[in-house]
Amino acid sequence: MAEGPEDSVVRVRTRWRARFAMSKETWMVVSGGVLGAMFASLGLAVLFAPANGFGGDSLGFMGVVSILGLMPCGAGFVWALIHPRHGLPSAAVGALLGLGIFLCFAGDGLNDSWKAPLDRPSTVRAVGSWTSGDLVVRVRPDQVVAYHNVGGAVAWRWAPPGEDSVCTMSRGIGAGIGLIGHSPHDKPCTAVTALNLADGSASWQATVDAPARDGDSASPDLVAVAGPQAVLQDKDGWRAVRLTDGAALWHSAADPGCTPVQVSGGDQDVVTVTQCGDTAPPVLRTLAPADGKERSKVVLPGEGGVKNLAVVSVDPLAVWVDAQAERGTHAVLSYDGAGRQRASIPVSGDEYDLDVMLGGVHAFDEFSARPLFGGMVVGDLFIVPGEKPGDVGISGGKHPSRTATGRLVAYSLADGGKRWTAGLDDQVTGVLVDGASVWAMTRDKLTRVDAQTGRRSRELDVNDTASLYPVDLSVAARERFTVVAEDGTRDEPPVRGMS
Repeated sequence: MAEGPEDSVVRVRTRWRARFAMSKETWMVVSGGVLGAMFASLGLAVLFAPANGFGGDSLGFMGVVSILGLMPCGAGFVWALIHPRHGLPSAAVGALLGLGIFLCFAGDGLNDSWKAPLDRPSTVRAVGSWTSGDLVVRVRPDQVVAYHNVGGAVAWRWAPPGEDSVCTMSRGIGAGIGLIGHSPHDKPCTAVTALNLADGSASWQATVDAPARDGDSASPDLVAVAGPQAVLQDKDGWRAVRLTDGAALWHSAADPGCTPVQVSGGDQDVVTVTQCGDTAPPVLRTLAPADGKERSKVVLPGEGGVKNLAVVSVDPLAVWVDAQAERGTHAVLSYDGAGRQRASIPVSGDEYDLDVMLGGVHAFDEFSARPLFGGMVVGDLFIVPGEKPGDVGISGGKHPSRTATGRLVAYSLADGGKRWTAGLDDQVTGVLVDGASVWAMTRDKLTRVDAQTGRRSRELDVNDTASLYPVDLSVAARERFTVVAEDGTRDEPPVRGMS
């Protein structure tokens, strides 16, 4: 029987319906594979991200999106896997899409690669730290502990003799040697030990004529490393000894009627500070490390006495003066080689309050033997955290929240002018100079800033332990850091590595 026109139309419709049905099934397989694999891979990436150096505020958002997205796509994803011919290629495409979305929005991060055990007894606090080679050395009143900055294994321990406690330490080290001052409770800080930081052995010991000590307190800048010399402060002046063996080199006496207060050292200069009467201004001198000859002498502004005084940098010379008088000098002052003042940078100015000491003017209470300077000198720039009123806000109510901002500010030591400002996400808890850059650590991030321009060139999320208080930060290797806390008994380990 011949086929009529109606039969041809029916046959064509049947073919198109079959093709449409097949296309619909294929579309379900492909879409289920792509979308399901995309959300699944996104969720897995978020889950394993912190352990592999990723972080940031977007992780939580991406995690929620992956869960909500996978819920309606779950059946389609299973359907795609049951039909591998179209399902597996589409799942591969979806997985690549999910990972691509993750990499576009996730930030680079740092995780705690190791942590030292919490300090005991619970009353102990660190008084300072050093970094030497592959070791980070944390100094407590009762012991000095060196950790390998890879893995955190303890390399050595050293304890002051008898019932002595650490009463001072050198700000810098040289030839692998650091200086530790120690004495019994309530006794003058008379004993100095040169520690070989490679193995914790004592290279030599010396005795100084030191003023009275209050209890087990510790004070900074009573001993210094200056090139190949160690400079020790006595009641009447300073004496230099060879850093490697303690052999005597020279002595520099303070002016009559003046009391030695501080000593700082650099490769090319020794800087001493004396107080000549309770209300007289301090006197600063620079000496040659080789023979102790005076190079310059400066009478610092501070008539009526000073509350705080610190040599921020030896070369170029910069000094923080915080006078007792309300209208006295409260500034960082820079000087040239002849002792002439170059610039004055107000610590509390019209725009910012500057954290010369990391944590504010009371930071001498933290890391008391080697305080942490927030203000750093790079070339001829003074780079320091700057704060404004309202930088940190805490809202009350049933669900309190915290908002914060922070910044680094650079000033010229030649003329005191501001050169740049770099915005940060929070108040600064740790800073360090790394070549031509400065790293600034906040609670949640570590940011690298170009020292000359203020341009932020790297931002890393701190994924694990947040530092709520000032810490001593150092570079262990490329994008690998060590963090030393003063209080290592509770919220933060005494030392940890981040990578």
